[in-house]
Amino acid sequence: MLNFFKHSYISQQVAVVLMALVLWMPAFITKSAFIPGEHTTPLYNIIISIFDFSPILLNIIAFVVYLFGVFFFNSVLSANRLVQKNNTIGAFVFVLMMCCVPQLHSCYPFLFACPFILMAMHTLFLIYQTENPENYMMNIGYFIAIASLFYYPSVFLMLWVILSFMILGFREIRYLMIPITGFLLINALFVGIVFLFGDINVLIDSYSHYFRNIAFHYDLKESDKILLIIFSVLFLIAFTRTLSNKASDKGSNIRKRVGVATVLTICAIVMFFMHMPLMNNSLIFMMFAFFLSMMLSDIKKTRLANIITIIMTLIIIVNQYLPLFGIEI
Repeated sequence: MLNFFKHSYISQQVAVVLMALVLWMPAFITKSAFIPGEHTTPLYNIIISIFDFSPILLNIIAFVVYLFGVFFFNSVLSANRLVQKNNTIGAFVFVLMMCCVPQLHSCYPFLFACPFILMAMHTLFLIYQTENPENYMMNIGYFIAIASLFYYPSVFLMLWVILSFMILGFREIRYLMIPITGFLLINALFVGIVFLFGDINVLIDSYSHYFRNIAFHYDLKESDKILLIIFSVLFLIAFTRTLSNKASDKGSNIRKRVGVATVLTICAIVMFFMHMPLMNNSLIFMMFAFFLSMMLSDIKKTRLANIITIIMTLIIIVNQYLPLFGIEI
């Protein structure tokens, strides 16, 4: 199974899309979509307000965004030599991790923020090997700002950006201020547009409501807890293997990229325990996919890894379809 995804031909790409469709099919069967409450994010609300007449259309849009994230995630790993080139293991693992529980096959804010977070990550990986990194640093602030307009906790990722700059060697204040300026410019522009053409009080109330109600705990079903424990164990194995093997075998570029990803993982763990629906805490699953993809790409003896991957794939599929039969574990 893993050997199949260690290539990147049309057959592998079709297989990834079909797997994604299998995992998302319950959303289309039930014809349901996640509809936000009163206090949600501005750009997400715009999408919902335009397409809320059709839950199926909302799910189709979400599925297309999800597929874009799948293949962009894979390209980020390949382009930055974090996995072997010309394979689709990253895409396959991302499909599984981002649909590991039933709540994740829906139209939710993080899904739209995810591509912009990946763009910020890719740009961070690039600036270390670029002659004029200042041209890219502003873009990082732009990407995080746009992500935060879909998914409020993305605001906290500016801390990830600052710490990543320090890991990459850009410790001067002038460098640190560039992404902060880009972040503030996008938000200032958006606030100005809302002030002129919308209701600024609604925007202020939405932000204040979110940040007033942050609480660090979680509420998961028993089956989701079991899956989370299993994925956490696999992540720890992958993370340990990455630190001991890949980071030492390759050059400093790889080590610094792993460092950037590690800081983002720590942020994802903190954000996971914020009180909100599980679907909006799914950055942690993206980072699980990141390190698992690196490990699976490097494995030479794949028999045990194949068995574990097949079992986990079947468990995830079953977990997605159980609610259709009214079975809650």
